[in-house]
Amino acid sequence: MKVIDERYKRALIDEYEQYVRANRTKDAEHVAQVLREQYDHEVDEQDEPEKKQEPETKTQEPAPQTTAAAKPAEKAVEPAPRPASAATKAAAAKKTAAAKTTVSKTPPAKPADSK
Repeated sequence: MKVIDERYKRALIDEYEQYVRANRTKDAEHVAQVLREQYDHEVDEQDEPEKKQEPETKTQEPAPQTTAAAKPAEKAVEPAPRPASAATKAAAAKKTAAAKTTVSKTPPAKPADSK
């Protein structure tokens, strides 16, 4: 059981450190209280992760403005349609040819009698 308790304690310490790094002080205080009450472990400076000192950032001068006009935003373009397959082309050609050579089976209409 001692090994399990040590693992729980270590997990709580890790959780505390994560809360401190994330500046979640209320959650960190709650976990610290659990560590004190259940494991008699006091969270102190050595348990807290080292706070990284942020390097001094150089202030950058704004980019000079140019007189050239800015490029217009690109428009969304739909892709071109795919070319028809050889089978599709052959079927279309066959259909067109059949339409030209088809003879109507109905007799032509008789001209109207003029009286």
